[in-house]
Amino acid sequence: MPTISIDTFFACTLIVIVVFVSMAATASVAAPHIRGFQDLNEEVYLRKIAEYTVTNPGSPTNWGEIQSVSPDIFGLAKENSFSYDLDVDKVSRISNQSIHALTYLELLTALRLEKIALSYSITQIMDITIVMTSNVTIGDSTTYNFNVTVSRDHAPLVTTLQCYVVARNFVNSTTSTTAIDGKGIVQTTIPNSSNGPALLIIFARNPYDSRITAQGGYIFPHLSLDPQPNNTFINLSPLNNTLTVTPNISGINLESGYVFTYGYESTLLPSSNSTYFIPKLLDSSPKVLAVTGWNGSDFFIEWTTYPQVPLVFGADFKFAERFSFNYLVTINEVFFNLNVQCGGPSL
Repeated sequence: MPTISIDTFFACTLIVIVVFVSMAATASVAAPHIRGFQDLNEEVYLRKIAEYTVTNPGSPTNWGEIQSVSPDIFGLAKENSFSYDLDVDKVSRISNQSIHALTYLELLTALRLEKIALSYSITQIMDITIVMTSNVTIGDSTTYNFNVTVSRDHAPLVTTLQCYVVARNFVNSTTSTTAIDGKGIVQTTIPNSSNGPALLIIFARNPYDSRITAQGGYIFPHLSLDPQPNNTFINLSPLNNTLTVTPNISGINLESGYVFTYGYESTLLPSSNSTYFIPKLLDSSPKVLAVTGWNGSDFFIEWTTYPQVPLVFGADFKFAERFSFNYLVTINEVFFNLNVQCGGPSL
């Protein structure tokens, strides 16, 4: 073979090797970026799904109010409202505490999505911790002292406190505050004749913005045995300004119903043997609903909130990859934290 042909052969071979090495190196370097673009596109797509369910009322637009209706299109927003303003009844229908709650299958059917899973979590914007510190009986009444701590993301908050106590044939209110360390003291006095379980309800509010309001409940024994856990005797399910009471055991006799907000308290008017009408109180506050009754000779107090927050509804992503989207939303002019998680088999 002539020398020039050999040189040409080796030169061409070298060029081919360089090209292949370059292509392999380029593929190795570009692969993570390509995957990154795929992740980015998927995140954008899932974010749009999450935001749609948060900013649209769904169809029919009043599906939350009608317990017998499943939405044709799922959306949590209040009709004709501002962005991220959720409907209290739609929120209540994704609470597993409610007898009116949707099933996860109904949610997926209304979303019309395949191979995508979702979950919703709603929590209060402030955390309230209540601890009983002492009690003393003098004469015909007993005084209880509680330490109250209010925080947000573990940071202490200065708040004003509106407090209510419910016992047998007894309802009373008091006020307090939390200081710069987020701590305050609440004191309440209950007649000894109202022995049995007692419920302390505390509303905490930012002094400068009524939309930053949260509630907490604490049940304790008043000259009695320790009370049973909440929802032992009855289930309370608010929807469309009506509270439905469902006995969990037989032989229950209801006595009284109450509604509390930061600024108001009122009795609940029964509309049937198992339902109460919830009045529309003009207050930027969650509602706490309490019902008293008897199980034989045992007095009880059960309570819930309206909206029924905190709640978790949807798929369990404990061992699965997903994208997580956080929103600050309002429900009845009160701020809440909403987290939407989206994922699927491809993640």
